[in-house]
Amino acid sequence: MQIASNFRLLETQTLSKIHETSLDILANTGIIFQSAECLEIFKAHGAKVDGQTVFIQEEMVDKAVNSSPETFQWEALNCERTINVGKEQQGIHVSMNNGPIYIQDLDMGRRPGTMKDLINLYKLGQQSKICSIVGQIPVEPGEVKNPHRYLDIFKQLLHHTDKPLFGYVGSQKEINQMFDMVKIYMGDPDCLKNKHLIGVSLNPLSPLRYDKTPCETMLAYAKEGQPIMVLTCAMSGVTAPADPMGTVVLQNVEILAGLVLSQLIFEGTPFIYSPASAIPDMRTANYITGSPVSNQINIAGIQMAAELYGLPTRCMAGLTDSKIIDCQAGFETMQNYLMVAMSGVNVVNECFGILDSIMTVSYEKFIIDEEIMSRAACVVKGIDYFEDDFSINTIKEVGHGGSYLTHPTTLKYCRKFWEPSVSETKSFDDWEKNGSLDVKLKANQKFKQILENSPDMIIDPDVGIDLEKYVKRVKKNE
Repeated sequence: MQIASNFRLLETQTLSKIHETSLDILANTGIIFQSAECLEIFKAHGAKVDGQTVFIQEEMVDKAVNSSPETFQWEALNCERTINVGKEQQGIHVSMNNGPIYIQDLDMGRRPGTMKDLINLYKLGQQSKICSIVGQIPVEPGEVKNPHRYLDIFKQLLHHTDKPLFGYVGSQKEINQMFDMVKIYMGDPDCLKNKHLIGVSLNPLSPLRYDKTPCETMLAYAKEGQPIMVLTCAMSGVTAPADPMGTVVLQNVEILAGLVLSQLIFEGTPFIYSPASAIPDMRTANYITGSPVSNQINIAGIQMAAELYGLPTRCMAGLTDSKIIDCQAGFETMQNYLMVAMSGVNVVNECFGILDSIMTVSYEKFIIDEEIMSRAACVVKGIDYFEDDFSINTIKEVGHGGSYLTHPTTLKYCRKFWEPSVSETKSFDDWEKNGSLDVKLKANQKFKQILENSPDMIIDPDVGIDLEKYVKRVKKNE
């Protein structure tokens, strides 16, 4: 029996008050949607619309909460990698980063990301025992600037993973082209009708507005019933109230508005509540990720989703403002990941190698962060035990002053304990004999070894050819 439990910040009465305040704002202040199609959908379902401002009543929110599933299967090309997300899942699912511009390693330092780096990160995600969902854009390939770069990037994603897919935002036309590629990848033109295969994260423009791109993205994904994550990135005192609880409310309002729209487009669309707000550096108003108060705001959101709405949750986790792999990077990453993990979150992102407030991703920190996440997973899982009788017979057998070192139960279970992947546990003398490597150097060696042993492409070559033909045809016709 496990005794691990979720870390709660707010009492149920406070959660209810946040909900009631959110309903007031939705009904009386409203949300701007910069999309004629979205506005027509709201009108068709009885919402009051004034210009681009939509006023959402409580009944509409209640219906959306009830229609969005508590749990769903996120399918993969390799069915053994399919995951359950939500109430019935085991452990925490980790998805890849999105948004860094720079790549960093010990050999070449910090530099703009390239397509090769993007492919390398997809390969590391595919080979990772921690990463459950591969996709997004873990580093921007700066040299790829053609109008169809989204297809070139998406093609590489499909070449290098058989795990559940994480897609990108865009126009409905662009996203439907990516969906065509998923159908080629799956070998089934009807796969999106029958499976949840590709999710997306989209951002409101705080405060209280959805501009054209997130609206288009919502329309495209929801029409196909694919998982949607509305990720509010409000900054207290800048794009949200300076009062952290005010930011909790604003964040909740924006996410609920997205939930309602997703269910109006296609009832039953999986929706993942994704708080990602932050306390900025109030001296400069710059975005930072290391404040524990930011996590408190987002844990409040996770509580809202889990306890009031019954929705799966997702949150950014392995973040740091440090520019290099140093002590600050270590304690901020562990602080942020462990706080979110202990909240009971279902899915986390921005966990693999993040530095410099999500501007940079480090190859070495990717490997180090895997160990940080495995440590946190061990903590929140609760204590394992091996014997139903709590070893009473073993204790009696060894008796007073005896040794358990050579007891049969020790030999039986000694390999079941958690072990580090790059941390040093040997004696000082053994560490010196093995080259006196610190954790960064060990991580440097490990990521290179993983990439060296990764295949050039994991999908069937014929499927790769079909994807290439499709991309060339789209480029030729536009």
